[in-house]
Amino acid sequence: MTMTAAPSRPTRRRLRLADGAARLRLMALAGIATVLITRGYLAATGYPRIGGGEIHIGHVVWGGLLMIAALTVALVWAGGRARVWTALVGGVGIGLFVDEVGKYLTTTNDYFFRPAAAIIYLVFAALLVVASLLGRDTVAEAGEDSERLAAAAQIAASGLISGLTPQEREAATRMLAGCPDQDRDAVLRLLAVAPLRAPSRVAVLLNRIRGWADRVSALRGADAVFFVLLILSHIVVAIVFIAQAATGEPHSTDAGAITISAVTRSAAAILVVGATVMRLRGRQLTSYRLAKAAILMDLLITEAFNFHDSQFSAVAELPHLLVAFAFFSIRQRQVEAQE
Repeated sequence: MTMTAAPSRPTRRRLRLADGAARLRLMALAGIATVLITRGYLAATGYPRIGGGEIHIGHVVWGGLLMIAALTVALVWAGGRARVWTALVGGVGIGLFVDEVGKYLTTTNDYFFRPAAAIIYLVFAALLVVASLLGRDTVAEAGEDSERLAAAAQIAASGLISGLTPQEREAATRMLAGCPDQDRDAVLRLLAVAPLRAPSRVAVLLNRIRGWADRVSALRGADAVFFVLLILSHIVVAIVFIAQAATGEPHSTDAGAITISAVTRSAAAILVVGATVMRLRGRQLTSYRLAKAAILMDLLITEAFNFHDSQFSAVAELPHLLVAFAFFSIRQRQVEAQE
């Protein structure tokens, strides 16, 4: 009996919006700003109660309403402006919602539940990591013809409503390379009909910042400075945490938190040493990847325990980690572009 192979199922691919990563970052940043502003305002005003008698209107209610509003905008309106408003309104709603996570997890509705700060931090850290994994602000120009055609058509359709910048039109045109002539011509006609618009002031500012960051990252000696700072910060901090864990010095409300922090900081320090060795051997890409892995370990594990321990004052430790991660990401991209 002759056996015939069953037809293979086509690979299912999900198309993401061309500006999906940028909008996700915007939503996360709006949420982070909302949490910090809310906490600061409530602390400054003595945590007032909105309502009277048995009624207390928590800001989680406003957060839920804003998330409903964001979903409504996303479902009813199309175009780039609608996505921006969805990200902004949804981000503020998420911030107001997650800020009261302590009340959801305790039977006493404890807004000041100590792990709440760490949970809030992890929510937004996860969103930013996902945005980073999605890549830069455009859909990859490589891939199946149907996927690139759909991505270009999505940009063109959005442009009919919100207009297209020259950069967006050029990116959509490049996506059409290699697509069937008839389909490509149809999308090109849509792109031609879409009105041109100038980039927003925010986009212009961001492009200038990116250009400045690229130039600074490419300076001679920048690698050495960042690697030295990375080594010193990780090794010194790891030694301090190991000493505190060994001596039992009271530093954390949770004895296990400082132990785990010591372990993760030590592991990150080992990755940093490995990154430095790879850099000295001329293996730039490997060194940048190891450095980024060390920083991600700090951001996703160590800083979570830091927020549990120090609460929102731990925000002060984030800028130097974020700057270092941005630097090594830029350097990795620059080296990959040269190869």
